[in-house]
Formats: sequence, C-alpha cells, structure tokens
Amino acid sequence: MPVDGPVPWKRAEHTGAKHDIYRRYLKRWFPILLAGSNAYPSATYAEGFAGPGVYSDGEPGSPIIAMQALLDEVSSEKPVVRFLFIDDDPRCVAMLKERFREVFPERPRPSETTPMKFVEGKCGEKLEPWLHRIEAWGQPILAVLDSWGNAPISYRLLRRLADNPASEVIVTFGPQSFIRFVSTLGEGADEVFGGDPSWREIETMSTGAAKRQHVLTCYRRTLERAGFQYLLDFELIDSRGESLYLVFGTNHPRGVQKMKDSLWEVDRVYGVGFRDPRDAQSEALFDLTDPQLAPLSRLLLEKIRLASPGGIRVHELREFALFETVFRQEHVIRALEPLRDRGAIVADTTGPLRIASRVKAE
Repeated sequence: MPVDGPVPWKRAEHTGAKHDIYRRYLKRWFPILLAGSNAYPSATYAEGFAGPGVYSDGEPGSPIIAMQALLDEVSSEKPVVRFLFIDDDPRCVAMLKERFREVFPERPRPSETTPMKFVEGKCGEKLEPWLHRIEAWGQPILAVLDSWGNAPISYRLLRRLADNPASEVIVTFGPQSFIRFVSTLGEGADEVFGGDPSWREIETMSTGAAKRQHVLTCYRRTLERAGFQYLLDFELIDSRGESLYLVFGTNHPRGVQKMKDSLWEVDRVYGVGFRDPRDAQSEALFDLTDPQLAPLSRLLLEKIRLASPGGIRVHELREFALFETVFRQEHVIRALEPLRDRGAIVADTTGPLRIASRVKAE
C-alpha cells in the first residue's frame, strides 16, 4: 500500500546496513555475470518496492545504489542490463525518476543497453508481467523484494524465478503480520508458503521468539521447495534491539559465498549487528571484525551430536557453516577449539585442528 506519511522518509539504522550489504553484493554480482569469457549477454535487476530513491537525510536508496554498482564494476557498454522498479505509491515513482535525473544528469550508458522501467502498482501484480514485457526471462534476474512486511510475491513466481537461469531473490521478510493476524489470514497467506498451512502452528507457541523462528523456518522451506538450492537468512539488529530478517535464495554456491562475504564486510558505522536465527540463545554478533563465535560453537556441537558414532570431518562442518548458518567457513576451526578445550568434543588428532580432522561428541 502507498506510504502512510511524507515521502521521502528517514532512513532506519538497519536500512543503512542492509544497503551496505546490497552495495557490496552488487559490486560482485554484476561483474560475475557480465564480464569474462562465461558472461551472459544480459541481466535484470528488479525491485518490487523501489521507494523514492532517496531518504530525507539525502542518503541514496537501493535503486541508485544498484545503478552505481553497475557503473563502478562493468566498464563495457555491451551487455544489456535491464532495471525494473515497481512501487505502488505514485509519489515514490515520480520522485525516483527525478532522482535518477539528478544523480545521473548525463545518461551513463545508452538506453539500448540499459533500459529502465518505472512502474506504478503492486509488486505481486506487476512484477511477473513486467519481467515478461522487458524480455528478462531466460537471462539472470536479481529480484529485490524489500517490503518490510509479509512475503511479497507468490510461491508460483518464486518457482519461476528459481527455474530461470542464474536468478536470485533477496526478500525482506516480516513475520510479525503473520503472527498478529494468523487467525484472520485466509488461504492467500498459505499460498505465500506454497500452500503449506504449517506456519499456522504459531498459534500454539507461547513466545514471540518461537513464533518468529517458526515462520522464518517455514519460509525458508518454501524457498527450498520452490527450487532455490542454497539459502542464507539472517537477522539484522539495530541499536534499539529491533530486528529485520533478510532471506537470500540462489542456485549457485558462489552466490551464498559472495552474499556472506558482503554481510561480514558491512560497515560498523551503521551501529547494526546481526545474528543467526537458528541460535537458540539469540546472541547478537555486533563486532564483525572479531565475531562472537559462541553461537557457531553451539550449532556445530548440535551438528556433531547428530553425526554418526564415528564422528564428522571438519570439512563437512565447514560446508554446514557455509550453507546452514550466517558464519563463514574460516570461522569453524576457531569455534571448534573451545569445544575441544572443555571436553565437549574429541578429535582424531592431538595437534591443531585441520580441515581433514574428524571430531565427535564426548
């Protein structure tokens, strides 16, 4: 629905951190897809909730960040890069157009190779037909669905995006509406989860944390069923303790690696940390340069306990960390050492743990 209040609005703390992640990821995404011998001839960046392109303090919105990332990283004008911006507030659409003219007064790439479309309307109704209209299908698409509310697109469209070559989604996921209105939301809410009503089990849960975790887990499973092989979800925490979930889906392990690199490089100036939603103790990781590894130690210990009696090799735990947690692979051995020191696990070697080492629970 259109913005309730003035346009533009003040940028929230975790929006600054989130946009820093977007910027860092796009600076990797564009050259990977559009440069080199295996480059695609075209790609599309699509936003379903584009906003006005600027905040009241003058900071750029994500559409401007995306265009700047392309210009910074891809010097050739040969690949076609389509931009599709959708918003249901006419003020945002008009202001976004004007903002592009102000920031890029001279068109930096020819319109033939960088077509831009500004569409007024609801993301769920406009995204798919406009992707068809601009001939985006069949080439990579990065769909940024930054709604701050319910999951913004249908399961059917998620499946189509997952089936499209080298395509990815970034979803800002807000479980609160599902929690608050679970008793009144109809079948349309189930469709967000691919028709699976199990998200409604939150009605039987006693704590808000458990409800949020369950809804997020259900949406993660939805992306998996839709066809995204690799997922990364995490929770951004601002200085007031307010949270924002981001869910990333891709079909290439390199995508997870690059998104995770972008996450761990986020500038601390934003005063925002993040945490792994799977950590039962919900410990925030505010210091990104010297991360708190206790949550990873807990997750690894649980994984080791579920392994066969013979134990599990460290390289398998590194894969688990990459694809099932917010942590990097290089964090694993550092997180295993305190477990060994206190006797929670044993290793098949007496010296320092290595990638080939095998560990098991005591």
